[in-house]
Amino acid sequence: MANHKKTKKPRKPQHHLPKVGTPQNDAYRLKRSREDVLDFGLMHPGNGRLTKIIGVLAVIFIVAMLVSFIFLT
Repeated sequence: MANHKKTKKPRKPQHHLPKVGTPQNDAYRLKRSREDVLDFGLMHPGNGRLTKIIGVLAVIFIVAMLVSFIFLT
């Protein structure tokens, strides 16, 4: 028996990292840290449904707070 599948799932390409202490490594770390700062607290693309649900819930919550504030005053 062969230990492989005919429809084998392709592997993801490997991203080789530069050696530590090289200028390429410094540039890579700077780029990644900038990306991390820009993406802080943000969801990555592809989560559109979840973003829309959270947005709708936030709008409903704010409207409910405003309506209750108007009726209480």
